[in-house]
Amino acid sequence: MSMNSNYRADVGHGSAAGSTGATADAGDGRPVTAPALMSLAVTKIARPVATYGDVPRPRLLELLDRAAGKQLTIVRAGAGWGKTVLVSAWAHRRSTPVAWLSLDTYDNDPQRFWTYVVAALRATGALNEDSPLAGMRSVPRDERERRQRILAGFTRLPDQTVLVIDDFHLVDDRQVLGEMDALLRHSSPLRFILVSRTAPALALSRLQAAGQVGEVLAEDLAFTMDEATALLSSHGLALNPDEMSMMLHRTAGWVAGLRLGAAFLTGDGGTRSVADFAGDIRGIDEYFTDEVLAGRPPRQRRFLLESSVCDQMCADLVNAITGAGDGQRMLEDLEHANDFVTRLGPKPVWFRYHHLLHDVLRHRLRLEMPGRVAELHRRAARWYAGRGSVIEALTQAVRGEDWPYAGRLLVGQAGPLLLTAHRGPLIRILRQIPRDVMTSTPELMAGDVLLLFYSGDYEAIPPRVARIRELLRGLPAASRDPAEVLLMALRVAADRAVGDMPSVVAVESEALTSLAESPFHDATAAAQYRAIGLNSRGLARLWTGDIGRAARDLRAATAATKAVGVELAHVNATGHLALLELMHGSVREAAELAGNARRLAERRGWSYTVQAVAAHFAQALVHLERHEPAAAAEAARHGLRAHESEPEAAQRIVSLLVQARLALAHRQPGQARSLLAQAHQDRNERMRVPELDRWVLLLDAEADLAAGSPDRVERRYAALSTGTPSGLAHRVCLARAALDRGEPRRAEELLAVGASTADGSVATVTAGIVAALVADARGRTTRAVDLFAAAVRLAAHEGIRRPFVTLSGSRLTALADRMRLLTPDDPDLTTTMIDDLRTTGQPAAPAPTGGPLSEREAEVVRYLPTMLTAAQIATELGVSVNTVKAHMRSIYRKLDVERRSDAVAQARRLGIL
Repeated sequence: MSMNSNYRADVGHGSAAGSTGATADAGDGRPVTAPALMSLAVTKIARPVATYGDVPRPRLLELLDRAAGKQLTIVRAGAGWGKTVLVSAWAHRRSTPVAWLSLDTYDNDPQRFWTYVVAALRATGALNEDSPLAGMRSVPRDERERRQRILAGFTRLPDQTVLVIDDFHLVDDRQVLGEMDALLRHSSPLRFILVSRTAPALALSRLQAAGQVGEVLAEDLAFTMDEATALLSSHGLALNPDEMSMMLHRTAGWVAGLRLGAAFLTGDGGTRSVADFAGDIRGIDEYFTDEVLAGRPPRQRRFLLESSVCDQMCADLVNAITGAGDGQRMLEDLEHANDFVTRLGPKPVWFRYHHLLHDVLRHRLRLEMPGRVAELHRRAARWYAGRGSVIEALTQAVRGEDWPYAGRLLVGQAGPLLLTAHRGPLIRILRQIPRDVMTSTPELMAGDVLLLFYSGDYEAIPPRVARIRELLRGLPAASRDPAEVLLMALRVAADRAVGDMPSVVAVESEALTSLAESPFHDATAAAQYRAIGLNSRGLARLWTGDIGRAARDLRAATAATKAVGVELAHVNATGHLALLELMHGSVREAAELAGNARRLAERRGWSYTVQAVAAHFAQALVHLERHEPAAAAEAARHGLRAHESEPEAAQRIVSLLVQARLALAHRQPGQARSLLAQAHQDRNERMRVPELDRWVLLLDAEADLAAGSPDRVERRYAALSTGTPSGLAHRVCLARAALDRGEPRRAEELLAVGASTADGSVATVTAGIVAALVADARGRTTRAVDLFAAAVRLAAHEGIRRPFVTLSGSRLTALADRMRLLTPDDPDLTTTMIDDLRTTGQPAAPAPTGGPLSEREAEVVRYLPTMLTAAQIATELGVSVNTVKAHMRSIYRKLDVERRSDAVAQARRLGIL
């Protein structure tokens, strides 16, 4: 269950969005209606609606109209100046799309921030099907890809699309601000409106110089005499001009002050006067306490205080918090009777209190009901958890200092969020838990391990996990099992990071057994953990060389991850299955798998996640086998960028091998050897990847052959303490070395072992070509053509070309020509492929100065580098020794040499050997 595979990556993680009238069980027998199940993410992208005390302010709407024609508009003023109300009213009258995003402190994370931006744009219907943002569940983690993807999406929006970001002053993350700066430097149809209490910390000088920044400030928002008169009239107040002038002077046109003044004047039976209104505005807390809360019925006052523990409220949530059943009526009454309660969205489902009121209510709650605060937070935590809103649930549990429950939430639901857009908020919450508390229960200790994983301290994880699992042994299964699963997932993540693949197999096998045998409190989570676990065990078995079981696990993982919706894990499993097919199966199948994985990653914005690395490298290798080096280099570049996100030891070796293969394709054996040397050096004590070690050895040998050092290949394999690795690809390398050394009989013996189903199409095609060259060298022309034709047919079916290019030369071209003569009914595809190879392979060797060699002379030349005498060559070819000697004299004449050794050297220079 590697944490390197995604649990669920969409914005509304775990939050349900039911259809109208749908119901579900709240966990305590009470039915929960669809509105209560609505994803809390919806409240962040819903435009606030003010329904009480609104005053038409056409001058401000016109001002905002003018400002919004620019690329960026800033609506800036302190709390209570009516910023949000103004922009909401302006947005309501727009005919072009207006997206709305309300921020909170947890949005100081680039991935979470931009994920919500995309969700807000999606909610307007502004994202067409061809938009790069349309299919994304969360934005890319890689910064460069994120910027490119978002900018590409912005450029395809309808003209004059507007994005309103409310409470932008809450953003102080440098990376979020930097990315905003970068995107604002590019023009697009999108117009930004930032609603903020302070000046945004953005580099706006270029936009300001270009006249592309509009502003609406506090002095613009200040109420005029007429507007103030209309506002107070809506409260039933009719003041004379002098009183209105005094009220406006004392509030400086601040709308919150005017509303507080209206509440003051209408209180106490309406006996107060403007003169009684304080000469300067008293503390907000005092005003709200004395003038807003004091006149409320006891039930309503208690409701306001108790419900303030949450940032947004719906009826079902406040009923759970207060223990009453009148939440909907109370919220609607407060909205209609109070300027400081705002509805979120067009329907009366979700609400929020004005920031000023919210702060006062929380303060008064702590003063008046200190013994109730923790319990209210705990009730809220359980409500959120029951709806799958894990971040909100954990936040409430921490605020309520309900540490045991926070631990259970952590192991039961929150841990996998480390791989989603909620990673930043989760880490921030965990860091709020005191250190002494973090070590108080095994579940909270798992949170400490999560922090270790986030910081990249992988070596510290295994011993910590072992210690916590010891502590868990005495707990009931209901408490123990979720913690065990998370801890094993973290252990696997650490093992994958350092490349300890046997440990991954062992831990995942234990975890999968546990999931199958033990009741798990969350069936969905159990199914997702199982799918992720199959993926990790499958790729670990691949790199340990357990190919058959690796294939079964990875195929099961691709089906399971798709079924339960863990798409990042699906990308990872499919990519590794593509690598397996390349090495031990079909190039054609690998191409389809790699393509599917990369397309899904591209749609979702995950191209540069660690889960996509295998798919990129598999695609690069497919292009190499098809002799498409430019496309291979591009896919490899994507793989290297993706690997930067969260490096894994095994994938580091794969990256070096892919680069080495690219170097060989460009006929740069020295560069390939340098990369392979890094693959030998980039190891740690725990790294165990025997299948990758065999792959490194194979490319070492191929680099030796490309450099013209067949003797080095022989020595390399002879030095192995474990003997020659099994597998056709390694025998082919040794056979090529033997053939280059002039030992065709030994090459034939090496290739005589039957092929295995695990050898793969690349090794089979290469073996067929080498076997044909061996048969040709031994004078078995018909067999050589048959072997070559079989290799060509398989290569044509699989789309394989690299082995022909690697081994191209005059003898390969001659075999192709013979094959055409002897197999005229061969498919057109085969003929076309051979024509291509004649132009893409090595340049044709120059002809000997004395004229071309005859077919029999070419056969004799193949024996000259050997130790065979003329008589022995005659025996091999089935002719007389005098015939062989005659051929040798003709060869010397045509090559313009006098001795056998010189003939061998000249034949090699001319490409005959």
